[in-house]
Amino acid sequence: HRLREGGGAGASKSRRKAKRKAAAGGGGEGGGEGDDEQGRVSKKWRKENAHAQDAWEEALNALQPDSDAEEGAEAAPKPAAAAAASANASSSEPAAGGAARDPRLQGFRIGGQAETAEEKGEGWCGPWATARALLDKRAAALAERQEELGGEAPPPLVEWSPKREYEAAAARRRRSAPEPVPTLQALATEFVCANIDCVEDFGALTPAVQHALATELCRRRLFRQPQLRLLAPPGLPLSELVAPDCHQIDEQALHETLEPLACPGSRLALLSLGFCGKCVTTATSQLIARMGALESLTLTGAYRLTDGCVAAICGARGAALRSLKISGNQQLTAAFVASIASECDSLERLALEDLIYLPGEAAAPIGRLTQLQSLSFRGTRLLVSSSMLAAVGGSAHCLEALDLGGCTVLSADAVATAAEACPRLRELSLDGVENLTDEALGRIAAARRGALSSLSLRKCVQLSDGAIEGLAAACGGVLAHLSLNNVPALGDACLVALKEHCADSLESLDLSWCRAVSDNGVGALVDAAPRLQRLAVWGCSQLTNRFYEGHSREHLRVVGRSI
Repeated sequence: HRLREGGGAGASKSRRKAKRKAAAGGGGEGGGEGDDEQGRVSKKWRKENAHAQDAWEEALNALQPDSDAEEGAEAAPKPAAAAAASANASSSEPAAGGAARDPRLQGFRIGGQAETAEEKGEGWCGPWATARALLDKRAAALAERQEELGGEAPPPLVEWSPKREYEAAAARRRRSAPEPVPTLQALATEFVCANIDCVEDFGALTPAVQHALATELCRRRLFRQPQLRLLAPPGLPLSELVAPDCHQIDEQALHETLEPLACPGSRLALLSLGFCGKCVTTATSQLIARMGALESLTLTGAYRLTDGCVAAICGARGAALRSLKISGNQQLTAAFVASIASECDSLERLALEDLIYLPGEAAAPIGRLTQLQSLSFRGTRLLVSSSMLAAVGGSAHCLEALDLGGCTVLSADAVATAAEACPRLRELSLDGVENLTDEALGRIAAARRGALSSLSLRKCVQLSDGAIEGLAAACGGVLAHLSLNNVPALGDACLVALKEHCADSLESLDLSWCRAVSDNGVGALVDAAPRLQRLAVWGCSQLTNRFYEGHSREHLRVVGRSI
C-alpha cells in the first residue's frame, strides 16, 4: 500500500520517516515505564527494524528517476526520429535520463512513475488470470501456426457434420428424456440403508438382497459391526457372505461372525471380504480353513496375511476351491504361490493382484494348474516374461481372460507369445505394458482374429494408428470393449478404422488423453456405432460442443466431458 500511494520520492520518504518516528516515540514512552527484559528486547528490535527500513527505502529511492530530469524530459519533447531511436534502444538497455525500471516493481507506482501499457496488459500472474490469457491468445496462436504451415489449415481426415443444432444445447437439455426410473428394489435398498439404525433384524435374506444391502452400506460408509451382524446373524445358515469394504470392522467382530459359519455343517460357499487388512489375521484364516463348503474366496487389501495363513487355507480347502483372489499384500513370498499351485488343483479363476514385492520368478509354479479360465497378475510389477509364460502355459488351452495390467517389465514378444498360445482367449488387459509395440499388437490381433471381445491398452505409449487399424480389421464385428486411454500417438486414422470394422459391435470406448482425435473423428464413429453406450474422454480438451451436442446418440454416456 505504501508503494501505491504515489507522490515524489522525497515526500514519500519524509512521510514514512515521520510515521516511524512517531511510532517509535510512543513505543519508547511505553517501554520506559519498566526496566524489565521485555522492554529492552522490544526497544532493541525497534532500533534494528528502523535500520532495516532505512536500507529498504534507500534501495527504493535509488530506483527512482530524478524528478528534475523527468520534468525536463517532459517539457522538451523529442523529434520523431530521436523518439523512434530512443524507443528502439529502450528495449535492450535502460534510458540515459533515469534509472532502469526494476522488473520486480512492475505494477506499482513509485515516485510518480506509473506502470506502462504493456505492464497493464499483463495483468496479475495468478492461475486464473494466466488461464484466461492463454484462452484469449488461442485463436492468435492458431492463426500463427496455420501461417507457418502455409496459410491454410490442413483438410480434416474425416468429414463429419453435426446431426443436431448444437448451438441450442441448453434448451435441448431441458427437453431431454429424464433419467431411467429406478427399480423398486433399488429404492427399497436405499431407504433401508438410509435408516439402518432403526432396523433390528432382517431375518433370512437371499444372496442377491444381501449383496445389494452390503454394497449400498459400504457406499454410504455405514458398514460397521452392528450392520455385519444384521447381514450375517448367528444361527441362520448362509450360502454367501459379501462385504465390499471391511475397514470399519475389527478383528473380534469378524471372528464372532465367521465362527458359526466354520462349523462342520456350514453351507457357506462364497466369502468375499474387501479392504479386510484390519480384521483378517491368522485366527481368521484358521476359521476360513474350517469352512467345509467354501468354493470361492476373495480377500482384497489383506495386508496381514502371511505365507502360513494362505498355506493353511489351501491345505484344508484347496481341493474344493474354484475361485481365489488375494490382493494388496506386501509380505507374501514365492512360498504362498507354491502352496496354491500344489494344493488348489481345481481352480478355475485365480487373481494375484497388487503384490508389489512378489519376486519376478515366483509365478512360475502356477503352470501346474491346468483348469484356469481366468488369470490375473494385475499390479505385480516385478513379474518377468519367463515366469509369466510358465504360469500361462499350463492352462493355455482353456484360458479365456488374462490380465497383465501394471506388469511393466514384460517384453512385447512375451505378451504376444502368451496371446498366441491361448486359442480361447477373449479378454486381454495390457494396461501399462509400456514395451508393447505395433508389431506385437499385430501378432496378438492375427492370433485372436474374430475372437477378442475386450482389450485394454491403457498407457501403451509406443502404439500408433497403424496398430489400431490392424486390430480393428482383425477383430471386426466382435470387439465390444476397447480402452485406448493415454496412448498419445493416436489420431483420427484409428477412429476411421474402428468405424469401418467395429462400429456394429463396440459398446464402450475409452479415448482419454488422446489429444490428437478431433470432433470430426469421434463424431463420425459415435454416429456409426448403434450399440455404443459409454465413451470416456478425460483430458480431451480439444473436443468441443460441436461433438458433444451434435452427435446423434441421445442415450450415449460421455464420461470426462470438459467444462
